[in-house]
Amino acid sequence: MDDIDLQALLPALEGFHARFGRFFRRSEGRALGRKYLIGLTLPIERKNAENIAEQVGAPPRKLQEFLSDSPWDDEGCIGELQRFVGEQFGAPDGVLILDDTGFAKKGIHSAGVGRQYSGTLGRVDNCQIGVFMGYASPHGHTLVDRRLYLTEGWLTDPAKRSSPRAAVPADVRFRTKLELAGEMLEAAAARGYLPYQWVTADAAYGDSHELRRLVAEQGRWYCFEVSRDALVWTQDPGWQVPRSGATGRPRTRARPRPDALPAQTVDEIVRSLPPGDWIRLRVTEGEKGPREYEFARLRVIEKIHHEPGPEGWLLARRPVGSDPGADIKCYLSNAPETVALPEMAWVGCLRWTIEEDFELAKGEVGLDHYELTKYRGWYHHITLSLLALAFLKSVQHEWGEKRRTGVGPGSPPAA
Repeated sequence: MDDIDLQALLPALEGFHARFGRFFRRSEGRALGRKYLIGLTLPIERKNAENIAEQVGAPPRKLQEFLSDSPWDDEGCIGELQRFVGEQFGAPDGVLILDDTGFAKKGIHSAGVGRQYSGTLGRVDNCQIGVFMGYASPHGHTLVDRRLYLTEGWLTDPAKRSSPRAAVPADVRFRTKLELAGEMLEAAAARGYLPYQWVTADAAYGDSHELRRLVAEQGRWYCFEVSRDALVWTQDPGWQVPRSGATGRPRTRARPRPDALPAQTVDEIVRSLPPGDWIRLRVTEGEKGPREYEFARLRVIEKIHHEPGPEGWLLARRPVGSDPGADIKCYLSNAPETVALPEMAWVGCLRWTIEEDFELAKGEVGLDHYELTKYRGWYHHITLSLLALAFLKSVQHEWGEKRRTGVGPGSPPAA
């Protein structure tokens, strides 16, 4: 968008911001939130508080305090954001996507900053890590929740924990990335604003038995990528509770029968599939053209903590026309037998949406442009960036609809 587009959108942006007004305690906070939201949508090269303040006519110190110290309700904003996204993009077959991204930092004072591995950076570096949740449906996709990851070592370091520059609340405890992802899933289910049936993520999350169980207990279906060495059975492993002997305590734990089949890695199973089991499918039309892969699937029994778990699907994906040694991605799903392969394949490939949203959020609404060190400041800036992204995504969707009907920005003139 250019400056003219942005000026035309200001009334809509005002209305969008008004949805969140009740989460700011004072009128001054609402006004600063509005200005910051406008600044995040402006074509500013570096969207930190100082640059935004200059562009929108706000006092830089006041804007900095609004982000770092003002006690406005960012969690309430996230709830309203999810309501908005549900209204704009919601569909019964909606999908929640879990992933994390890194924020490179030069200093040592920011909450949670330190040398840690970031998939975004592709290396161990000085950074912060945020765990995010995205929402996708046939109508669109955007980011809908966030958590700052604090390593256990960082939290147990007295100097860092008590640092006023990081200002981490005393009740914040260590939680793994998986636990943070689970918190977001539970919060989304409790709010009920996002219609969804599926949850997906890469193997860093999909390998977790507990996360898969959480999704199943919520009555949803997962299609999680898993590591190639994940173990499953292709047939009933035949475990049973052995008969109790004449003496001793009664046996209650199932054991494998002597003739029970061993579990196999998903990689071994998939690479042994005959060529006829692979089906070519187009999963989406992206900006870089259609995304097509070959898929195969079969029913399996998951191995969880060395014992048989639930029955479900093993889904495999490989590049079109690949040789036997090609890179193959494997997924486990608890979806019922009636779910069609094209739907499951679409869900399994949806990680591209959250990766695209990270790229857009960092490039267009300043997701990683902040220069804040406080824990609260991180949440406040990231929350407003997610709001800005969702607003622009809704505008993009609306303009796309208008182009298809021949009216609105970018459409040909009427005859």
